[in-house]
Amino acid sequence: ELLVNVYIQDYMKSHPVSESDTKAAYEKFKTELGDKEYNARHIWVASEAEAKDVIAQLNKGGDFSKIAKEKSIDPGSKEKGGDLGWFALGGMVKPFSDVAINLQKGSISTNPVQTQFGWHVIKLIDTRTAQPLPYDKVKDGIQKNLQQRDLEKMMAELRTKAKIDISK
Repeated sequence: ELLVNVYIQDYMKSHPVSESDTKAAYEKFKTELGDKEYNARHIWVASEAEAKDVIAQLNKGGDFSKIAKEKSIDPGSKEKGGDLGWFALGGMVKPFSDVAINLQKGSISTNPVQTQFGWHVIKLIDTRTAQPLPYDKVKDGIQKNLQQRDLEKMMAELRTKAKIDISK
């Protein structure tokens, strides 16, 4: 185990992540996040029928926050009236983000949105220009992430090249 740890430390020292690779990863990250952030609420339920019922209640003037507190199964947003806070579309599952991007401020999804988690009714509160963290604040984390990826790649290569002979 000691030899493995020394080998890994030596590999990491001899294969540092370059500044250009770190900046490129930061730019890719910013691109993936997009240039907008969204503030939305959602009501997450288990079935399409429940989601349609929620939409019907909202169309009759029901209070989104109150209905979210009563019906949503999302433990993270239920008590906040379904409030998801600010997020980039890249941080949400695709069916959810596909609907959120097309909603107008203050509007509610007209059809239930199915994801791998269940069914959602989405209300877009607002949008704003994305404000990614400055490079200097995320540089160390990006470098560690890239270094971890390099280490995993090296270990995978070692596993494929390894010949294991078990004899009795």
